[in-house]
Amino acid sequence: MKKARYLIIISLLLLVLLLCSCNQDDSVSKGSYENMYAHLVQMWAYNVQNGDGTAKIAFYGDSRVAGADWYSSYPDYDVVNLGIGGDKVEQTLTRLSLLDAYEVKYCFLAIGGNNALSDSFDAASFRTNYDKLLTELGNRNITVYVNTVAGVTKARASESKKNAKKSNNIKTVNSIITELATAHNMEIIDMASLMNDSDGYLKDQYAYSDGVHFSDAGNQYWFDTLESYVKAANEAL
Repeated sequence: MKKARYLIIISLLLLVLLLCSCNQDDSVSKGSYENMYAHLVQMWAYNVQNGDGTAKIAFYGDSRVAGADWYSSYPDYDVVNLGIGGDKVEQTLTRLSLLDAYEVKYCFLAIGGNNALSDSFDAASFRTNYDKLLTELGNRNITVYVNTVAGVTKARASESKKNAKKSNNIKTVNSIITELATAHNMEIIDMASLMNDSDGYLKDQYAYSDGVHFSDAGNQYWFDTLESYVKAANEAL
């Protein structure tokens, strides 16, 4: 297992370096970026498969997932953090091989925030890709717990008209997520309703200073909310 973690760390470092270099170099085409991303994910999956490492319960998503310490929160459970900062639904489709490599049986899915906060957000494209993601997960016989996307703080949304529009996009994303999860008969964990105020903004006590990511209190609330689901999943293994 130590070997597996060592190889995974190397792959993650390579991925971070790649993403940083691509973000800083506008000459890198979208196609080249996607090809390199896919290649690195394949490397990561290969390392997992050859490192004797499996984890049956995955937390799958973007930086909110990546920034949460699932291992310390659930030390007695068979979990893995498969969050990557900046990921949209499109990227989670690209790296499904990681779930295969880990032989994941239960997936706590939390994705869509970066889509909503993108300048190029398109609801129709998001719907298509999210539907495809749920289909792919279902085809793998993975039990999926679909998390809705908590908003950004009121202060963050009020910084500009652009930010206000992006904040409203989160509501659109959650409407689509809820509709599709219901259609796929997947359980919904409505973190948006739990962590947002009555106006749909992330409560300040749950927010990091940037108004987007979760504070320690926000992460702890997430851990506490999911614990019964994680426990049940672990007992069913």
